[in-house]
Amino acid sequence: MQVTRFAATAVGWCALLLSTGTLRAQARATADSAAEAIRVFLDCNTFCDTEFIKREITYVNWVRDRSDADVHLIITSQNTGGGGQEFTLRYLGLRSFRGADDEIKFSTRQSDTDDEVRKQQTRRIGLGLVRYLAKGPLADQLQLSYTAASAAAPQKPHDPWNLWVFRIGVNSFFEGQSQNKSSHLNGNVRATRVAEDWKFSVSAGANRSSSSYTLNDSSVYKSHNNQYNANSLIVRSLGNHWSLGLAGSALRSSHDNYDLNVSVTPEIEFDAFPYKESSKRQWVFVYAAGITHADYRDTTIYNKLQETRPTHSLTTSVQAVQPWGSLSGSIGFTSFLDDFSKNRISLRGGCDIRLVRGLNVNFFAMYSRVRDQLSLFKEGATDQEILLQLKQLKTAYFYFAQVGISYTFGSKFNNIVNPRFGGGGCECFGGSCFCN
Repeated sequence: MQVTRFAATAVGWCALLLSTGTLRAQARATADSAAEAIRVFLDCNTFCDTEFIKREITYVNWVRDRSDADVHLIITSQNTGGGGQEFTLRYLGLRSFRGADDEIKFSTRQSDTDDEVRKQQTRRIGLGLVRYLAKGPLADQLQLSYTAASAAAPQKPHDPWNLWVFRIGVNSFFEGQSQNKSSHLNGNVRATRVAEDWKFSVSAGANRSSSSYTLNDSSVYKSHNNQYNANSLIVRSLGNHWSLGLAGSALRSSHDNYDLNVSVTPEIEFDAFPYKESSKRQWVFVYAAGITHADYRDTTIYNKLQETRPTHSLTTSVQAVQPWGSLSGSIGFTSFLDDFSKNRISLRGGCDIRLVRGLNVNFFAMYSRVRDQLSLFKEGATDQEILLQLKQLKTAYFYFAQVGISYTFGSKFNNIVNPRFGGGGCECFGGSCFCN
């Protein structure tokens, strides 16, 4: 009986091992079959629904690291004059496709939904991959279809708005608990017109915030903060590298002690690279000189209630999106022309770089040396106003920095999309987050 039981057990284990080996062989065969497809590394620097893209484009192998890819796809975008986005798809051939690079551009409208954008994006990605798929092992299994357009010749569309785009928005939020509550209201309006030679932009906004706090002695402290602003910009193109501009602004702010601050500033810009390459790289220099007039709400630390002063600024900024990652930075200097000691120097920089396979580092930092706070309240700020940041405070500098590093290892492939038990994520409002 014991021998029989042992034999049955042994047969069972052998059967299990054989079935496991068969399953592994089948899985290996499936993986080898899938590995026949070209490998694509998706490097998206703008809006992308990566799960949707992977669900729709199943005839390539999506990989997690550039070093495993046959094609490196970089997606960037920039705003269009109509309020939409111009997407640039850059295909960089690797390994057997080295040197076979390509680029596709397409535009979406401001009124397009996220679903419409991701469908256009996915369709263009697939079209761009055709030249690589045609040389791959799955070429015989692919077909290219065409939907015929109407027989009528395309006509230039009539635009009753003459390229003008308008946007109006209002938003607010409220939060509170037993001992405090606050409300915030924001409204804005914007009008833009962007053509090849001219660019116009006018905007205005208002922000109102109020809060109340019940203190330990049962007293109630209330605070209010209001800001109103308006900005305008006119730009004239002077070719592939130069542009002229005229900027204007107006500001009323309880925080910054401005009853009214108005400035008019002519500007000139030079881009070391042609403007048509702006989705890949930019190196811009901007010089501006103008007049600023300020009416203050309360007397400043310089015993002023109003003043008019000439100003100027020089700023240079660089931006690049390349296969190794992305880089951006800027340096700016502003001062008053009648008093160079009143100035501000600002530095800003960030990068997201792939150091080696699977190892990424990202960094962002900004720093300003401040010597131009003319609007500071002479009477200073109370403890409550300091804690609630209701008034601008004197400072010699301010800074912000963050750094991150990540290392990813494991399977090369990144094809599978499985949203089960993914949850609804988190939504944050006014410093409070709610997670499913």
